[in-house]
Amino acid sequence: MAKKVLLVDDFDHETPASETVLFAIDGDAFAADLSDEHAEELREAIAPFRDVATKIGKFKPERRVPTARKNGSAPSAKSVPAPADAVPMSNGKPWYKSDRSGTREVERAKKQYRDLAKQWGRENGFDIGSRGIVAEEVYTEYEAYRREKGLPVGPAAVGLA
Repeated sequence: MAKKVLLVDDFDHETPASETVLFAIDGDAFAADLSDEHAEELREAIAPFRDVATKIGKFKPERRVPTARKNGSAPSAKSVPAPADAVPMSNGKPWYKSDRSGTREVERAKKQYRDLAKQWGRENGFDIGSRGIVAEEVYTEYEAYRREKGLPVGPAAVGLA
């Protein structure tokens, strides 16, 4: 049996919507189902601001998050406790995770730090994986190693502190 879905304009709740318009402001992303008329009004309203703003990349509103592994089991919620003197986290994420919110210099430094941890992990018997994904355990051990050697940890390790 086939079903027909009719999208209604989110602005007036009456007109049929012809498209979903995506936009973001102040760190929050939005999607609105709008008619051609309301979509054009929105674009015209933000045009003066868009024209003077710096484009920082493409907006990817939805990311597919795997909820189960191939064998059907749910992913494990394994976490490694951070040491008491761990580098503070931003928005619930470790500072070195790229959220593309920093300058190019900052994002390059984050990548450099991740690459250093990845290389150290490989040299010290950690399984990095074919996609180069580094487990939190590797970062925790890498930072413990650097502390033990008296080397800077966190942003200072790549010249950001």
